[in-house]
Amino acid sequence: MIKRIIIAYDGSDLAREAFAFSVMIAEAAKVEVVGMHAIEPPPAPVAVADPAAGFDPNPILVGGVRDTQEDRDRERDRFQRELGEQEAYCKQREVPCSMVIEEGRLRDLLIELADPTDLIAVGMKGRFARAGFGSSTRALVQKGPCPVLVASGPLRPVNRVLGVYDGTGPSKRAVQWSIAVAEQTGWPLTLLAVSGPKLSLDDSLQQAQDLAPDAQVVHYGPDGDDASDQIEAAAEHAKMSLLVMGAYSDSWLHQLLFGGTTGQVLSHIEAPVVLVH
Repeated sequence: MIKRIIIAYDGSDLAREAFAFSVMIAEAAKVEVVGMHAIEPPPAPVAVADPAAGFDPNPILVGGVRDTQEDRDRERDRFQRELGEQEAYCKQREVPCSMVIEEGRLRDLLIELADPTDLIAVGMKGRFARAGFGSSTRALVQKGPCPVLVASGPLRPVNRVLGVYDGTGPSKRAVQWSIAVAEQTGWPLTLLAVSGPKLSLDDSLQQAQDLAPDAQVVHYGPDGDDASDQIEAAAEHAKMSLLVMGAYSDSWLHQLLFGGTTGQVLSHIEAPVVLVH
């Protein structure tokens, strides 16, 4: 069960979509949303030695970013205005909300603020995806205390839950989380049974149904199809779904999410994805 949704807000289009998706979920689940913006420290300058010398006692510092109190105050003023607009939107939808602006690393602040009953929401682009599904999001999913929602656009209504089951422990936890959220929101639940090298389609279908007797259990594509193709096909047939998957380091899903095809897969799915570890 979700008790609070914490939204990482950096002003990007997909951060706004993550906020809108979060409000949809919060409205149905009757929970609070917290919008957070981090005023991050600038990256440290890099020391570059004179290439003509084997050792340079006075290296040149390059790559630093100017950061003054005036810069930080200007950023704070900007996001107070933007988060104020988001707060007004929440009140219009009668969703309890609070807005937080802190100085520090966004990932660290999110991990510190969240607890296991929360849901963290981020945008696929912006600070969390300068080059695809980046290291910040990877660390947040793997080290954070709660599931993470990733918005990859476009914004559309969400009113059902689609959980993915592949026989692994994390996918079982994803199914359990899906069941709890479907009950909390009143949204219908569908489970996608995914076959793989160690799990036949028949076994996957039966195990998924045993885990959620009241849910509709489906499979798309022939047995042995690539797992990412199965997920994309299911998402295409289940519009307006909140897609829920397990995330773990030694699996095809880890390669799907954190490998080279991440951006392509998530852009094809075009649905909010919740990752449960």
